[in-house]
Amino acid sequence: MPHVCVIGTRGVPHFVGGVETICQKLYPLILMAKPSYKITLITRLPYKSQERYQYEKVNVKVIKALKISGFETFFHTFIALCYARIFIHPQIIHLHGIGPGFFSLFSRLLGFKTVVTHHSPDYKRPKWKWYAKLILKMGELFTVLFASRIICVSSSVKEELDVRFPFLLRKRVVIRNAGSLLEKPAQIKQDALLKELGLESKQYILAVGRLDATKGFDNLIDAFLALKSTKFKLVIVGDNYITNDYVRKITQHRSESIIFAGAHTGENLATIYRNAALLVNPSFMEGYCLVVAEGLSANTPIVASDIPAHREFKLNEESYVKKGDVPALTEKLSAGDYSIYRSTSAELLQSNNTWEKNAHEHLKLFNSMI
Repeated sequence: MPHVCVIGTRGVPHFVGGVETICQKLYPLILMAKPSYKITLITRLPYKSQERYQYEKVNVKVIKALKISGFETFFHTFIALCYARIFIHPQIIHLHGIGPGFFSLFSRLLGFKTVVTHHSPDYKRPKWKWYAKLILKMGELFTVLFASRIICVSSSVKEELDVRFPFLLRKRVVIRNAGSLLEKPAQIKQDALLKELGLESKQYILAVGRLDATKGFDNLIDAFLALKSTKFKLVIVGDNYITNDYVRKITQHRSESIIFAGAHTGENLATIYRNAALLVNPSFMEGYCLVVAEGLSANTPIVASDIPAHREFKLNEESYVKKGDVPALTEKLSAGDYSIYRSTSAELLQSNNTWEKNAHEHLKLFNSMI
C-alpha cells in the first residue's frame, strides 16, 4: 500500500491559511480516486482537542510545536520527520513550503522519496527577521538541490525559481492550485449570516486573507477612506495567529463601515464571496492566489494588484491596479458599476481548474515515484 506522509500544515479541517485549505481539499480527493493509497498528515494544532483522528479517511497525527516565533515550522518539521521514520514508515514525504523544504536532505537521508511544494518565496514577507529570512532562503536552495520532485503552485513561482536556479530543472513541475468554491448554502443560511455580520447582499467590498503586511490591506483601507462617498461597506475576512503591530495598525480602523469579520470557512466563506459587490486583492506577493480563484468561482467582480501570480488568471485588463498605488485603487473603487471588473472568460478558465484535476496531477506524480 503506497503511503504518503504530509508535513507543513497547521491542521485540518477549518484552519485558516492557504496550505491548510489545500490539505483539506486535496488529500481526501486523492483517497477517493485511489483508495489503495494511505495518507497521514502530521499537523501542529489539535482539532476539537483531538490529537489523533481521521478526516475523510486521511489519518491525522498532531505533534505540538514549540512556540518560538520564526522557528515553529522549522522545529516541527524536524520532529515530524523523525516521528515518520520511527512510527509511520511512508514511502513518500510531502513537505509544504520552503521552510519545511530546508529538511529535504535530511528527509532523503532518512530514506524517504521527498516532494516539496513551493507555495511562494516566503522570505520576501516583511514579518520575518533576518535570521528567519536566511533559513527560508536556505530552505529554497536545499529544496532545489535535494528534493526528489518540486511542485510549483503556479507558473510564476516556477519561472522565478528557474531564473534564480537554472539547474536541475527536470524535477520541477507546475500543479496549479484549484480554489473553487463548491459550497452552495441555502438562501436562508446566507441571509442569516449576512444579518449576523451587519451586511446586505451586493452592498459591500470584500477582501480575504491573513492579516499580513504583504496582503496590502492597509492600502485598501486608505483607498476606501479616500472615497468621497460610497454606499458600500468594506469587509475584511481573515485572521492572524498573533496580534502584531500590523494587525493593530489596520484594526484601529474598525467601524460600522469597515468590518473585520474574522476567519470564515466552508459555507460561510462561500456566502460572503457570493454576496460581495466586489472582491479586492491588493497583495504585494502571492505564489498562487486562492482568494482570486475563489472569487472567480463565485462569479464576483475582482480588482487585483498587477503582479505575476494575478496575471495568470487572465482577468480583464480593467481589473488590474499597480501594487501599492492607493490613488489608483481609490479610482477603481469609485467606479459606478463594478460589473466592469467581472471577467467571465477568467471564470470559465477557473471552472476547469478543479480540485479533482489537482488531485489527479498529484496522484500522477506520486505514482511516478513508487
